[in-house]
Amino acid sequence: MKVSVVIPTYNDEGTIAATVESALAQRFDGAFEVIVVNDGSTDGTRGILAKFGDRIRVIDQKNSGVSAARNAGIRAASGEYIALLDGDDAFTEDKLQKTVPVLDENPACVAVASNAIGVDGAGRVVSYPVTPEFRHSPTLDEMLDRLWAYLPSACVIRRETLLAIGGFSEEFKPEHYACEDTFIMLLVRERGEIRYVPETLVRYRYREFREHLANRLRSRRFEIDSAQAFREFERRYEANIILARLTLEHFGARGRKLAALAIDSVARELIGVGLMAMYEGDRTLARRCYRASIRYNPRILKTYCRLGWAMLPAKVAEMLSPMLPQGLRRSLSGPPVFEERPQ
Repeated sequence: MKVSVVIPTYNDEGTIAATVESALAQRFDGAFEVIVVNDGSTDGTRGILAKFGDRIRVIDQKNSGVSAARNAGIRAASGEYIALLDGDDAFTEDKLQKTVPVLDENPACVAVASNAIGVDGAGRVVSYPVTPEFRHSPTLDEMLDRLWAYLPSACVIRRETLLAIGGFSEEFKPEHYACEDTFIMLLVRERGEIRYVPETLVRYRYREFREHLANRLRSRRFEIDSAQAFREFERRYEANIILARLTLEHFGARGRKLAALAIDSVARELIGVGLMAMYEGDRTLARRCYRASIRYNPRILKTYCRLGWAMLPAKVAEMLSPMLPQGLRRSLSGPPVFEERPQ
């Protein structure tokens, strides 16, 4: 078997059929298999997978997180290469055709990564998640210098490499958000080259960040009406803390900058949640977010201004707001502003 496509899925009933179809539709001369790891889905995902019959292999497990799900698929795989694909993304038809020969022809290359486009629920292109500064084959020093933009669905990796490094760290649990991919690609790069293929071979399902944050605030899973509830919410960002610790443990002094960036990103995301909370009229949540952000990075001076504004009574802030320049008013009252990514 040349390639095993490994798809972890959790409650992806709206996207998993299209994801699996994109894997099965590969125009590829070599033998490949599709393994889907159902990570304890509670919606209709399992029933959708059953409709594919013996065209795919399904592994069912209790909800353990995306790292554990990918590892289960990697262990079960018989392919020489592992093509990762998340349950809400999709391959183009030539994904394997354009990436597998790079591995075949370059023994020093342990992984291939491609470009991608971000699409919304209607299939419209809304983002370019792999920005220009990441569109090349990196050195390990480059990857330790910044949070490198690798989408798992854009990567094909030698199975022997993944097994040698122990797969994805299962310290990253279901409640954690991202970072497991950043750490494993550092370990992969330590083993050999990662070649960049300048082709758009993945359609990455992107939710606009503002909508994502609003959903966090409105979802029952993210109801935050007490200090205890906020601590539970903040656990979402423990993935960055884990990434920082693992990077320092493995790379020592070389990993200090990346570890600091991982912590800083928590501070900045909490600012974003705080601004969305202000926009939604939840000043209590905004104050909690800003205080937490200051704990992670006390050097962002604007956070103190935002905290002070959130501490004002709503009626006082409403009275003062028209006196402020529009840019400052939005900076204090939200919603978050995000720059367009260049193509």
